[in-house]
Formats: sequence, C-alpha cells, structure tokens
Amino acid sequence: MRYFLLSILTIVIISCSCSKKLDNFSREEFLAMARKGDPNLKIRTPKSITDVLVNCNDYTPACRYGYRVIVKRIEMVVLYYEDQKNALKAAKRAKAYIARNWVLDEVRGEPILERFSTKYLEAKPAF
Repeated sequence: MRYFLLSILTIVIISCSCSKKLDNFSREEFLAMARKGDPNLKIRTPKSITDVLVNCNDYTPACRYGYRVIVKRIEMVVLYYEDQKNALKAAKRAKAYIARNWVLDEVRGEPILERFSTKYLEAKPAF
C-alpha cells in the first residue's frame, strides 16, 4: 500500500510539472530588450515598397514578418511568429536561436551575436 501511494504521488508530481508557458514577446518588448544591449541597433528598411529584405516563405513554417537588424555592426535576421511552437519548429530547421516567439537567424557562428542574443534577448540555441 505504501508503494502504491508513493507511485501515485510521484505521478502527480511529474504531471504537475513547474514548466509554465511564458507569454510571447511583443515587438516593443523585444526591441526594448535589444536596445539595452546595443543602443545603436538599426532595423534595415527596404529602399522601395516592392523590395523585400526577408522573405517569410523561405522559412518553414512561414513567419508573420521578418526584419534585418544590424547589431554591433553585424547583420542578422529576426523573425516574428504568433505561436511559440511554430517558432521552435522554424528555429530547429534553420538551426537558429529562439527567444519565445522570435527566431534569430544568421547568429550561429558569430560570437558577438551569440553573446548578444543569449544575454539581452533571452535566446537559446534550437540546434
């Protein structure tokens, strides 16, 4: 009987894990976090309305929108997803970094961007 109660208690504890889903970062929150790490951060804009800097269809699943951002004079791609699960899938496929619902591509192999992403954007490698 004691082992039965112990096993039930163990199952309850495991099923009630402490992993709480974190809320998505809004564009403003994410930008504020990035500006703490680099006040001179620049978001590239296309020269004309027909130009596209980041094609979301290049990523699977496709992002909602994407940016080209210059951090400490190095460019990276930042993708916004409405769903954290889709962001994780895309980050794994691209072997990129993920910060909740944001995917940071072209960061891997750049020590400055890797440190910036992990320290200021709470990003983790998805590879």
